[in-house]
Amino acid sequence: MQKRTRQVDAKARATLFADFAGCTVTIERVNAEEICVRKVRSGKRKYSLAQLVKGITKKNRHDEISTGRPVGGEVW
Repeated sequence: MQKRTRQVDAKARATLFADFAGCTVTIERVNAEEICVRKVRSGKRKYSLAQLVKGITKKNRHDEISTGRPVGGEVW
């Protein structure tokens, strides 16, 4: 087990080990003087086209957006 002693700043922020960089973590208070930090396994959620289309409503739709005249090889 690795240990690291660090001073926290006024907002209680501390630096974790490098392998925590970019991860989502949970922090659990064990008791008045201890916390437990764990990485959360978060796989990217995959949606089917049907699930995405099901979420379209009149309230969250918008009109066409003009992007100007074609500048490349667009066919429309």
